[in-house]
Amino acid sequence: MIGRRVKEIRMQKKLSLSQLAERAEIAKSYLSNIERDICINPTIDVVEKLAKALKVHPAVLLSWEIKEQGSGIDDSFNCIKSHISTLDSLQLKELRDSIDIVVWKRGKVPLSNLGNLI
Repeated sequence: MIGRRVKEIRMQKKLSLSQLAERAEIAKSYLSNIERDICINPTIDVVEKLAKALKVHPAVLLSWEIKEQGSGIDDSFNCIKSHISTLDSLQLKELRDSIDIVVWKRGKVPLSNLGNLI
């Protein structure tokens, strides 16, 4: 249900109920009802406001699959792109640091040996 996802993402982003309600421009009591699954059918307008305030795609709140994931490089890239919008600034920095390490290793180690290091 949407309430569980909203609360989960709100907690991951370390936002209080009041902070999220203010950012989404909805009443705190209404947000509380959504999170407790008392209001199980918020309007698309409310879903969009919450998604924008949480910096995620509305489909994430609705637990919809955005796209079937495959195993190719394009599918991996699309998977990463779909999750980037859910990351906070600290998580984005950690991701960038991880990418920097992979790029650094690629320059220092032959690609055939790269799989053993990661």
